[in-house]
Amino acid sequence: MSAAAAVRWAKRSRPLAGELESGDVHVVSWFPGGVLLAVIDGLGHGHEAAVAARLAATILESDPERPPAEQIAQCHAELKRTRGAAMLVVSLSIVSGTITWSGVGNVDGWLLRAGKRDAMISRPGVVGYQITPPRDRSDVLRAGDLLVLASDGIAHGFCEALRTDGDVDELAETILTNHARAADDALVLVARYQPEVVA
Repeated sequence: MSAAAAVRWAKRSRPLAGELESGDVHVVSWFPGGVLLAVIDGLGHGHEAAVAARLAATILESDPERPPAEQIAQCHAELKRTRGAAMLVVSLSIVSGTITWSGVGNVDGWLLRAGKRDAMISRPGVVGYQITPPRDRSDVLRAGDLLVLASDGIAHGFCEALRTDGDVDELAETILTNHARAADDALVLVARYQPEVVA
């Protein structure tokens, strides 16, 4: 089964007003039988935040099959000369039918299914500075699962009244338009697992 055919995704982002670069970066990196998703929030905003976030994204994309906690541990080692970042990394394995995630810092993640909204809890810290050792958590991947990952430029509570049955592009646009905070960069990544679309 093609992961690219079974997972639909969209992202929306914008930098802080007056900045040319955003410190919020997303990753969507396909590997055989799955996809790695991430939102990375470089500490603060502007160029230095963007440098940290882009470095983390490059590390994730270099080997997307690695488990999320290992990804974060490597980012922590490599980002020590940067401003640092918060990040949430999610791996969807179509082959094994699992979702695995790990996070550090203030990035929101939600798994929405059948009327349930489960938070993907991150551990305290700043990647590249000081972290609680990351740990993978896993669940069964189910048809229709919706994932929403957001930097802290999206106001907390954005998920409470979110209708989850819409198109991923529309959902991402709605979240950014209605919940982006004026005082920070903002990014939201939405993905839905739809194996029924695979012939």
